[in-house]
Amino acid sequence: MRWRRFSVTAPPQASEAVSAILQQLCGGLSIVTTRAGLVHQAYTSEAADVERAQAELEAGLRRIPLELVEPARVALEADWVDELDWAEAWKEHYRPIRVGKRLVILPSWLSWPDPKSPLKPRPDDIIIRIDPGMAFGTGAHATSQMCMVALENYLRPGDDVIDFGCGSGILTITACKLGANSVLAIDNDPVCIKVTAENVVKNDVAERCEARLGESPAGANGPRDLIVANVTGQVVAGQAGDAATLLKPGGYYIISGFTDRSDNDMAEAIAAAKLEIADRYGEDEWWCWVTAKQAAKLS
Repeated sequence: MRWRRFSVTAPPQASEAVSAILQQLCGGLSIVTTRAGLVHQAYTSEAADVERAQAELEAGLRRIPLELVEPARVALEADWVDELDWAEAWKEHYRPIRVGKRLVILPSWLSWPDPKSPLKPRPDDIIIRIDPGMAFGTGAHATSQMCMVALENYLRPGDDVIDFGCGSGILTITACKLGANSVLAIDNDPVCIKVTAENVVKNDVAERCEARLGESPAGANGPRDLIVANVTGQVVAGQAGDAATLLKPGGYYIISGFTDRSDNDMAEAIAAAKLEIADRYGEDEWWCWVTAKQAAKLS
């Protein structure tokens, strides 16, 4: 099957808005850092109404506030690819990425250590093998990396976890390899669920994972120790109440996918859900917050 690929190049401060538009129209999304800016790529199949999707995308990009991006700096390109072309394109430029203290993101076609990479192996390295397919989450974007660092710092061995907006499954795999007892991976895009299911098998953690289509973590059974959501600011804020309900006392809701322009709205949503900000990570205008559900006080 052929796919229509939409590529939008934009500066970092506009990435949240561009990502939200592409995810709404197309579902799966990838973001690649280039010299020209961040390239956001999303796909729709040839069976869909491609012309309508492109028209809606163009209209959405024109509505991005001028304070976020100059129109001359947003570039939209569209072409046709098939799934094999996509996979081969990644292989041409992908190298291992070290994240945090122990995490190394490695595609399956590379060995570790990689002779073409300056990275040196360490005795306690944890290898995360990711073949992204047509789903967000290669590990190259700041939001993915900050969530991985937050998981490394706050996930406790034996935790039961939800990865909401799982994309490629990179955070699901990270949680498992850091000692999670179980991970429920949720996404509203069937492509993401398929890619996640494939990637957890490649990382030998499938027995602790379930990948499920869904619009919210609210349908999960039982309380959870940790929920991680790397989607858009609007979504993570909107799901804060459901996340707080699902969390055990002392549990964490790790959120990313928003910039400093969303700080106030995010803080209000977190406070309304009766969660407290325990930690913050920031990079290139992007934020990742670790929020906590406090234990009930005894009267």
